[in-house]
Amino acid sequence: MREKMTASKQKLAEVNTRLLGLFKADQKTMMAFKSLSDSAVREGNVSAAMKELIAVSIAAARGCDDCILFHVAEAKKHGAQRDTLIEVIAIAVEMSGGPGAVYAAKALDAFDNL
Repeated sequence: MREKMTASKQKLAEVNTRLLGLFKADQKTMMAFKSLSDSAVREGNVSAAMKELIAVSIAAARGCDDCILFHVAEAKKHGAQRDTLIEVIAIAVEMSGGPGAVYAAKALDAFDNL
């Protein structure tokens, strides 16, 4: 279990390193994207944690491993709970069938190992 946790954290670090590389290559675009991202997940009627969990569900439905890791980590930072994640990723399964189930399982694994 500890090895899996370390691997998940290493993968997340690699995601963040790649994003930093893109930021350095194109600061203008990435600052605009960061502004959009920050605005989208701001606290409001829907909590930041729930917004990040919605992003996890969309990432699972779209099949984006890196997005799953990134948004699971952000959701946990905002205090998201495992049982809430499970409810939200069920929507990814509903909307995208088998592939959604595979990536939803990856999201749950990431939550458990970050």
